[in-house]
Amino acid sequence: DQARLAARTILGQAEPFTAVPWFWSDISDMKLQMVGLTQGGDSHVVLGDLAENKFSIYHYAGDRLLGIDSVNRPADHMLGRKMLGAGFSPTPQTVAGGPDSLKAALAAFNEDEPTRATG
Repeated sequence: DQARLAARTILGQAEPFTAVPWFWSDISDMKLQMVGLTQGGDSHVVLGDLAENKFSIYHYAGDRLLGIDSVNRPADHMLGRKMLGAGFSPTPQTVAGGPDSLKAALAAFNEDEPTRATG
């Protein structure tokens, strides 16, 4: 992330940068990926299939998304990085709607950014 930011800055294309902590590890046949900081959470939403070791857990404190732990669902992890990096916290109901619901909500959030910036 920092290398991309440095390159964009050198090219005169600097953008605001929000560091989002993330981690990954390959453990046997599982890819574990984490984004955000999930301590202090009081609820969660699970997408995927726990029995098949292909799931993501979205951790919340109230209605605020804290982070996502994913096993063998890399697309969820990447979407989580985009959401948290943009400051977007989808509702638990939106998460329960699945990846397409999340992508649509993030796109709407990003389209509304100029309005939020000028307030």
